[in-house]
Amino acid sequence: MDELDETQLKNEVESLKLQLKFTREKTSITVPDLVTWIEEKMTEDPFLNTDISRENPWMESGKCVLL
Repeated sequence: MDELDETQLKNEVESLKLQLKFTREKTSITVPDLVTWIEEKMTEDPFLNTDISRENPWMESGKCVLL
């Protein structure tokens, strides 16, 4: 930080001020909601729904959850 000039420091301060305005949620609350939303949308997703993607040669036989 010693090598940053005044403009860079001002930009950093502005960035930090903007970040403070965001409300943060715990991942223990948001991740289950995200997984639920994804599971609800699986029927519409051609990569996950075998009925929609019968001609998809890259369709995997198993399912997994990645975050």
